[in-house]
Amino acid sequence: MNAIFPTFLKRLYRKEPISSFIIIVGAVDAVLGGVNEVGTLMILGLLTSGMAIGYRWWCIQQSETGSARKSKQLYLPSSNPNRSPLPDLDRRRHPPL
Repeated sequence: MNAIFPTFLKRLYRKEPISSFIIIVGAVDAVLGGVNEVGTLMILGLLTSGMAIGYRWWCIQQSETGSARKSKQLYLPSSNPNRSPLPDLDRRRHPPL
């Protein structure tokens, strides 16, 4: 097995752990239903996996469009050359506590 494949799966699972878990559960249900010839379990597993993949795709699409619309949030004011820097601390004026 390629060494990149497990790292890709780990990274993908860490990004969306809930949808990844639902995809795995659906895939296991589909395999068990196919092996044991239980059609309803296989269909339920395929539907569950398909819905989880669709949900993950929808979340990715929302995050791509949302990140483009968000403006940059600044925590500090922009540096202005007209503004004076902070005053120097002078121990002579204020005695230490």
